[in-house]
Amino acid sequence: MNDNQLKTVGAVAGYILAGGKNTRMEGQKKLFLRYGGETFCQRIVKACDCLPAVYLSVDQKEPYKEAGLPMVEDRWKEIGPIGGIASGLWDCKEEALLVIACDMPMIDAGLVGKILECYRKEPSSILVTAQSGRIHPLFGIYPKRILPCMTEQIQAGDYRMMHLLKRAGYRIMELETESHAMENVNTKEAYRGLTGSAMQNAAAPNPQMVISPQKKSPFVFAVSGYKNTGKTTMITRLVPELTKRGYKVAVIKHDGHDFESDVPGTDSYRHQKAGAYGTAVFSKNRFLITKECQGITEEDLFAAFPEADIILIEGLKNSSYPKYVCNYPQEPLISAEKLADELETLKKQI
Repeated sequence: MNDNQLKTVGAVAGYILAGGKNTRMEGQKKLFLRYGGETFCQRIVKACDCLPAVYLSVDQKEPYKEAGLPMVEDRWKEIGPIGGIASGLWDCKEEALLVIACDMPMIDAGLVGKILECYRKEPSSILVTAQSGRIHPLFGIYPKRILPCMTEQIQAGDYRMMHLLKRAGYRIMELETESHAMENVNTKEAYRGLTGSAMQNAAAPNPQMVISPQKKSPFVFAVSGYKNTGKTTMITRLVPELTKRGYKVAVIKHDGHDFESDVPGTDSYRHQKAGAYGTAVFSKNRFLITKECQGITEEDLFAAFPEADIILIEGLKNSSYPKYVCNYPQEPLISAEKLADELETLKKQI
């Protein structure tokens, strides 16, 4: 065994998931987007400087040669992250891989050091990160010992990362709520929000190259029913279940009549009553906009949530969206776990 092999036995290597078809980016490779004068790839490699090696997980090697990293090509094609991670555990010498999605350019060396320190306390199980109750399976450490469990799950046709965590066993490293490290830059809108400009290709950093905005098509699911039949209760149970499974969820409530858009006594309420057709309140963490507008539909609001994986609508029982109709108390509400399973099945079919 040579010196390099000795260095990697029992070690943790970096493993960047290059992403699949990048459809949300119109085929543009997220790995080569630029931020702070560097590509996302360069930033992640720099964060992993303490590791003995950094590999790149790819569906095919040719488009990623310019990254200059050793590549692991997917053994299981087009099945998502689980295939890429399993391929890495199969091919790499190291005993564990620190998996990092390529669209997480805010990962830094301090966070890498922190997760390594946490992992070494109990290196037999998967270690993933979580923030505000949401688990992030694509920034975590996966040991080689789970490979049999992974391949068995893949052969069964189940490619969901959350199912893998439950099958193989995992621990969580909780991140501070204020941290931006877990923010995924996986849409043109998110990239524009990060940089204040349109996407630029690393190979041709031309500030005038603008990719036209394109509205993301979200997966929309309605929770409907008559008044006081459990719609809000169902949604407040479903949101944390979907969030736990790794989805970013937005909720839109339809009011069939009209509603008071602000709280009496607040400054923005007074602005509105003074005649402002629109008001806005914001902080560094959130904003709220109220605007008088005729003929608005739920579809007009989808663009406000470009990062959402799933948009839940409360109401619209006569719409064509896939839906669950509440009929409480005549019928008990379905469990959030079962409804989330059915929703995931529908999402995969669309």
